[in-house]
Amino acid sequence: MSSEPIVEIKNLSKSFGKKKVLDNVTFNVYNNEMLIIIGFSGSGKSTLLRIISGLEDPDSGEVLLKTNHLGMVFQGAALFDSMTVFDNVAFPLLNQNKKILPEEIKSKVSEKLKLVGLAGMENLKPDELSGGMKKRVGLARAIINDPKIILYDEPTSGLDPVVSNIIVNYILKLQYELNASSVLVTHNLEVLHKVSSRIILLYDAKVAWEGTSEELFNSANPFAKQFREGAKEGPMVVIKE
Repeated sequence: MSSEPIVEIKNLSKSFGKKKVLDNVTFNVYNNEMLIIIGFSGSGKSTLLRIISGLEDPDSGEVLLKTNHLGMVFQGAALFDSMTVFDNVAFPLLNQNKKILPEEIKSKVSEKLKLVGLAGMENLKPDELSGGMKKRVGLARAIINDPKIILYDEPTSGLDPVVSNIIVNYILKLQYELNASSVLVTHNLEVLHKVSSRIILLYDAKVAWEGTSEELFNSANPFAKQFREGAKEGPMVVIKE
């Protein structure tokens, strides 16, 4: 991992009405690393991801991106039901300022679908796909422009353990193939077991703990211990979003 940050989060704060979801949050994402953001429901994980992507504006603080080449995988895949797999994956290419030839679009879509194990699925509609396949179409769409940063919002949410494992394997494959930096929001302990990474735990709108995935499962820190055990008792009050 390079010591050079590709994303700098500085004193980020965000509230919705009277509820503060991020409070003076500061951290970096480094070149070619996968950073995992964890926390119980309502801890501000998805909001943080949306601010990094530009879909939400912070109340204060700033996000410094060293590149504009960014892709995002949404929690529910967020596919267009009326469009084919091909058109869903090609959508970012068709909505950019520079012109691109149809042959190049076809080549890029085919390449990315092959990368996520969906070669030959171009003409299917989302309602013809399983949940795991929809997630993989979302992966292909997110990487269609070869991003330097990939954001994943709960990529295994709603999937059974076998399919979740498949999705995690593809995420690791993309990390290797694209040599990108990734920020992955999850509360899935199986993902944390499988991915060796730096982890940030959010609680009460702040960074409550930071360490590696190995440290998470061995640390005596009360925040890390409560999260890995899914315990009701501990320094964190479990709340609903």
